[in-house]
Amino acid sequence: MKILTRYILREHIGPFIFAFLTITFLLVIDLVPKIVDNVIDKDLELSVVLELIALNLAWMLALSVPMSVLVATLMAFGRLGGDFEITAIKASGINLLRVIFPLMIAAGVIMVGMIQFNDRILPDLNKRARLLWGDISAMRPTLVFRSGAFITDLPGFLVLIDKIDHTTSRVEGVHITETKDREKPRIITAKYGFLEMTEHNTNMRFTLYNGEIHSLDLKDPANYRRVDFQNYVINVSDARDELVRSESEHRNDREMGIADMQAKVDAAAESMNPFREQINSSIAARVDLILSDTLIYNGPETDDSTQAYQHVRDQAALLSRLVERSETHIQGQAKTVSKYDLEIYKKYALPAASVAFILIGAPLGIMARKGGMGVAIAISIVLFILYWAFLIGGEDLADRRLMSPFWAMWAANFLMSAIGLYLIFIVVTERPLLLFSNIKK
Repeated sequence: MKILTRYILREHIGPFIFAFLTITFLLVIDLVPKIVDNVIDKDLELSVVLELIALNLAWMLALSVPMSVLVATLMAFGRLGGDFEITAIKASGINLLRVIFPLMIAAGVIMVGMIQFNDRILPDLNKRARLLWGDISAMRPTLVFRSGAFITDLPGFLVLIDKIDHTTSRVEGVHITETKDREKPRIITAKYGFLEMTEHNTNMRFTLYNGEIHSLDLKDPANYRRVDFQNYVINVSDARDELVRSESEHRNDREMGIADMQAKVDAAAESMNPFREQINSSIAARVDLILSDTLIYNGPETDDSTQAYQHVRDQAALLSRLVERSETHIQGQAKTVSKYDLEIYKKYALPAASVAFILIGAPLGIMARKGGMGVAIAISIVLFILYWAFLIGGEDLADRRLMSPFWAMWAANFLMSAIGLYLIFIVVTERPLLLFSNIKK
């Protein structure tokens, strides 16, 4: 039996490595166009490009490993079934569950390893990738200026240049909209000018000639001014053309470990308790007052019933506002709890998909038989799209609080596992699928 176990596991290693490299490569290729744009526009060094790809490989691994398990299972069992090795195993009196069991153990090991990866390594790499993307976006060299294209990455300015000579930094047909004060924008036009970097390439200076300045007032359109100039200088700060590394202590939900997110959940849940108690005590006090045998008026002394009635209405309105404010706070904290719970369950659910894919991939591979790699990949794509649709749909429902975070993340695993167990039962007992059995009848 040990020989059979090693043989089954060995049959999966090659397809798993092949699928893992292929899927990861496809994910990297999808990222390449975005990186290429920055390489061309901002002249990034090769080491920065490789670092950016390496950091983004982290979230790619979280997706490619479970899907590689599915592809490897379909390919391996498809070959075993097509070469009648499954038939030989069954003829030897060995139950197919005994064949699948070692794979379940291996999938369990992968699941535990990926949970640790998602909890301890992925958050830090996600944070470093976000900071690096931000630092690259902050680079604004003169090469980003193109003739006839709007430049939007200068803070507070929208720039359009008809013609630019990168050799001499001469610009012609300059149109600049200054939006630092959105209510009073300025439009600056010039026939030509020069562009240069100052302050150790951290600031940018436009020296413009023969132009106009149009000052607008959106609140008071009549307050319009036009000024002609022979030369005019515009200084733009924070326009560095070098990559400057930044540091930040802030982390979003995808950059936190399980313990950190659980602390956020506990803090949010704890902050809701005083508001719940406030709502309950306020409502209870009013109910006791209404149900009491004698109504006691505790307002200001007055003989005017209208004034007394208004006082009661004011007290009721005050109570209503208090309850609404408390409910608003509770709803906000409940969204926080749901958001972090969702990410916590996702860190477990995605690795657990490896086990679910073994359950459904093994019988499907046997049924597909000699479909080859093409059939295995096609079935894998369909199953993973179905799995991902459940995951995304569940996340959306959880965000709208129409489904609990647990079921939003685990429903796809339970569904795949249930279908897989049914298909394993069909393969082991050699019964026809219920659907085909009904059609035959």
